[in-house]
Amino acid sequence: MKMQFKQNLGQTTKRYRLMLTCTLILGIGMFSCKKDSSNSAPHTFVLVHGAWQAPFVWDSVKAQLSRAGQNVIVVQLPGHGTDTTNPGMITMNSYRDQIVSAINGVNGKVILVGHSLSGFAITAVEEAIPNRIDKLVFLACFIPSGQSPLNLSTTDQQTHVRPPALVINPPVLDFARDSIAPIFCADAPAAIQAKLVATFRPDPIFPFMDSVPTTAANFGHADKYYIHTIQDEVIGIDLQNKMVQTAGITKVFSLNTSHSPFLSKPDSVTAILLTISGVQH
Repeated sequence: MKMQFKQNLGQTTKRYRLMLTCTLILGIGMFSCKKDSSNSAPHTFVLVHGAWQAPFVWDSVKAQLSRAGQNVIVVQLPGHGTDTTNPGMITMNSYRDQIVSAINGVNGKVILVGHSLSGFAITAVEEAIPNRIDKLVFLACFIPSGQSPLNLSTTDQQTHVRPPALVINPPVLDFARDSIAPIFCADAPAAIQAKLVATFRPDPIFPFMDSVPTTAANFGHADKYYIHTIQDEVIGIDLQNKMVQTAGITKVFSLNTSHSPFLSKPDSVTAILLTISGVQH
């Protein structure tokens, strides 16, 4: 009887140890899975500035995305920033090709983000290399629908981009310097406004006159998002809404900002981009 008790006790101890070992293994496995899911591969964001602006406008958003563990590429379009391409030689295809070149320099798919006029450029990229684009994000953008940006702008009753602020001087479109900050970034800090004016360059005119054809197979099936800028004086909110509806974009966000929210509310822009990417923020 005493021997039987010892045998039962030994078997119970062995079963307990086995259960404990299994529990520990299961726990470690669950921990590993959680750890792996939180350390998923970073996304690559390709950020494209708009007309009359330069790559520096993305500096704050780029820094914040990088701190969140994401890869970021900022494209400098021909005729902007430090680029010295003859503006008379620049077309919308020039912009497209510059963006495609940047994307070809990295592996995998990218989240392509365009601002303002570059909505046409990123659409052209989607048509050219659809297999490289994960998501297409329009921030206060013109969206192609068979017209040129210039034609679309003539339908905008809310825009302030018209003479005398706008100065037409082919092959460029210039801007009255005292109108730049109030129209493009009235809600940005004074130092940022001053930098935008100091780095201002007249914009090549021909991209404004180019249309971008789209197809159902590429642009029509792209995973598209739009970020509205409600206080926009460059592309009025009514035209933004109309273009979004025409393009069939249903995934939309809104910021109560001027045309350049990356200058006035970079935190908000970053948060939206991380949400679009699926990253917890």
